[in-house]
Amino acid sequence: MLDVIAIGEVLIDFTPAGRTTGGNDQFECNPGGAPANVAAALSRLGARSALISKVGEDQFGSLLQNALRNSGVDVTGVSVTNEASTTLAFVHLDDQGDRSFSFFRKPGADTFLHSQDVPLARIEACQALHFGSLSMTHEPARTATRTAVLKAKEAGVLLSFDPNIRFSLWESKEEARQNIFWGLNYANILKISEEELSFITGTSDVEQGSQELQQNFDIMLIIVTLAEKGCYYRLAGQEGYVPGFKVKTIDTTGAGDAFLGSMLFKILESGSSLQDLTKLQITNMLTFANAAGALVTTRKGALGSMPTTDEINDMIESSKQFNDERFRPGFHFTPPSNWANDPNGLVYYEGSYHLFYQHHPYGNKWGPMHWGHAVSEDLIQWEHAPIALFPDEHGAIFSGCCVVDWNNSSGLFEDSDGLVAIFTHADNHSDTGQPRQRQSLAYSSDKGKTWHKYDGNPVLIEEELIDFRDPKVFWHPQSERWIMVIVAGDHALFYASENLREWSLTGEFGINEGSHDGVWECPDLFQLPVDDTGRSKWVLIISIGDNPNCPEGSRTQYFIGEFDGKTFINDNPADHILWLDYGRDNYAGVTWSDIPEQDGRRVIIGWMSNWKYANETPTGSWRGAMTLPRALSLTSKNGSVVLSQMPVREIEQLRNESMSWNDVTVTPKTPFIQQTNSDLLEIKGEIDIKSGDEICIHLQSGGQQSEIIIGYDPAKEWLFTDRSESGLTDFHPAFASRHGASLAATNGKLKLHIWLDRNAVEVYAANGLVVLTDQIFPDAPIENIQISTQSGQVVLNSLQIHTLKSIQIPGVSTGQSSGRNEA
Repeated sequence: MLDVIAIGEVLIDFTPAGRTTGGNDQFECNPGGAPANVAAALSRLGARSALISKVGEDQFGSLLQNALRNSGVDVTGVSVTNEASTTLAFVHLDDQGDRSFSFFRKPGADTFLHSQDVPLARIEACQALHFGSLSMTHEPARTATRTAVLKAKEAGVLLSFDPNIRFSLWESKEEARQNIFWGLNYANILKISEEELSFITGTSDVEQGSQELQQNFDIMLIIVTLAEKGCYYRLAGQEGYVPGFKVKTIDTTGAGDAFLGSMLFKILESGSSLQDLTKLQITNMLTFANAAGALVTTRKGALGSMPTTDEINDMIESSKQFNDERFRPGFHFTPPSNWANDPNGLVYYEGSYHLFYQHHPYGNKWGPMHWGHAVSEDLIQWEHAPIALFPDEHGAIFSGCCVVDWNNSSGLFEDSDGLVAIFTHADNHSDTGQPRQRQSLAYSSDKGKTWHKYDGNPVLIEEELIDFRDPKVFWHPQSERWIMVIVAGDHALFYASENLREWSLTGEFGINEGSHDGVWECPDLFQLPVDDTGRSKWVLIISIGDNPNCPEGSRTQYFIGEFDGKTFINDNPADHILWLDYGRDNYAGVTWSDIPEQDGRRVIIGWMSNWKYANETPTGSWRGAMTLPRALSLTSKNGSVVLSQMPVREIEQLRNESMSWNDVTVTPKTPFIQQTNSDLLEIKGEIDIKSGDEICIHLQSGGQQSEIIIGYDPAKEWLFTDRSESGLTDFHPAFASRHGASLAATNGKLKLHIWLDRNAVEVYAANGLVVLTDQIFPDAPIENIQISTQSGQVVLNSLQIHTLKSIQIPGVSTGQSSGRNEA
């Protein structure tokens, strides 16, 4: 039994082959024709394929039959006529390899295919029949094609249709449209280009047009090819974009046919009906088909250029590195490979900032925790260091902190200072099998290069506590001892020590205060001045884990109050909740220890993810990133003290090119539009919103396949980020979302400061009083910035856009460069 029979034209493509010495164009003879190419693509992949067509009784006809046989295509259905010559097509290529055609088919032998030439019994017995519109331009081939399609439909054979519009072969565009409509009525699978979709539906909107076709013609699977961008599909309630492959294009002839043949091959290979295909299956199939189509464009000719399975798989594998890295940020910290979550052990020592982090070095999902390590002199440019702490007989290495033991109070150093790490050892109790978390020490005498576990580990044990983790330690000058804040399930505990090795409980906080939507984690406690008033307050930061009933997932709250050396006292009512960040992706943030007093900053960094979907983000061989490091400050607002935060000043070193505007009026009919050649951006603006409605900043990818919207609703006093159409969002149902925070404009003006990276957008409003941090995974790099309003007018009092350079981390690719013309 044959797998696939294709019916339709087979012809000779004369493709450009340079010029003669006299300057005349030369052409080489290549077998082609869309249905013939599809049959050849299938055979090349190992399917049993056949072609039903007609050729002339001439040299070209013989060449075509031999070429099909050599490609493994069954040609018993290819008959010969002396009524017309074999159809010829001259292919003209532009500088990008895109083609146009001049046909010599007046008439061509393929149009003389008769109904009696069609082997109906073979069609009835095959698995799929593929047809196009060009075999319906003339009789008798039109009737022969329709006869084959009707027989296949009657027999329950899968029907694949390609409109393959060539207007020069039709009497009129209306005739083409009507015959294509006929084909659409019978198709189970439709492969259609953007231009063909626009012609048939009258819309250039891929999603709208394909939906219209599916509703009007009941087509199970529609694939819209998008050239080098890949394709869009719609199948039984599913839809999505599948990215293409970047290649050096020579000739695009046959690319769509290779795509279609490869897709049919994968569908038949799966053994599943169309309606049973999962999203993963159809994505993998279309990735395979995209690779096949891309490969053909790197070669001249069509039928003889169809790729093998090995060639396609090699291309997919070779592009895996790019696909893994395409979301690698340009200026946010990521691990060199595999998994990373909570920042740990943040400490400044002898000119270097140390960033340790939860790390699984053998997989890209959460696993046995180690401490990864990186070092920086400026908080922006990082150098990866060897893994600092490995699991041992006491368990995995969970979160914790580092301090500089300036006076060797621990006794772990010989007449010098050094670094001490205080962290959670996590294992299961040997007797009960229950999870167990205990606190331990490690120390380094060589600036964090090598670490030694303390022989007396663990140093702090609370047998009755299961969730007992994430110690944060600091020196408290007033009581002249070390203070530890640590979390125990739903509250914080405070301990004191004179030597970092022996600890005593001094207090607790939070059993009935703040948010308890999830388990408490990653505490931090520090003091900050309030504006320039001369007074200060203590800040207690607590992260809370994911709760399936809360759409926000894991996030971070903070408290303002006092610390008396033993416990924390909250200034606000117990039910008053303050959030550090109103985006979805800022968790487990803690601050650097031992930044010199002359610097004067308290700097925090968080894990830029969310436990709802952290293990599923589409980043490939690495997973996990950090927020920008931010300087924290306290300010009075409406009689209360609140935190504000802004990225550290050192990030300005990444500024590359800058553009600025002043007093730009935006109305519904005149939005502000600016294209950019960089997907690493800093956007800063002051917007007068007194006379306008909701204002939106659209960050759009190439072809507007995806966009991130940062908006403000003056009536609701609501600042929001909308990433519901931001690109890849279907890896988890909670990712596509619109979320935000209350924010009152100041004197009718809104101040925004936005940092856009390849995998994230950070929004700071009102000098950091409100912050939204969100991961994004665009289908294509951001290329367009648009600012719009729904009614009235808003004025961009000032607007600055800075393109940014990528940070350079030795041994790590930071994705594509910020310039479009670079590799």
